[in-house]
Amino acid sequence: MDENKVVCGCYKVTVKDLKNAIKNGANSFEEVQLATKVGTGCGNCVDTNKALVAQLLAK
Repeated sequence: MDENKVVCGCYKVTVKDLKNAIKNGANSFEEVQLATKVGTGCGNCVDTNKALVAQLLAK
C-alpha cells in the first residue's frame, strides 16, 4: 500500500497520516478522525476510510 496515497481529498490526509495516528495511540476510527480530520470535510471518504482504519488497527 502506497503510504503517500491521499485518502481524504478535503484535508490531504494520506495512508501514512492514518498509520501515524494509530502509532500515536488512536484506537478507533473516531480517534483517527480527531487526530487527522479524515472524513470530516465532505464525508465522501468516510466508509472507505473506516474500513482502512479497521484494517490498520487489526495489524
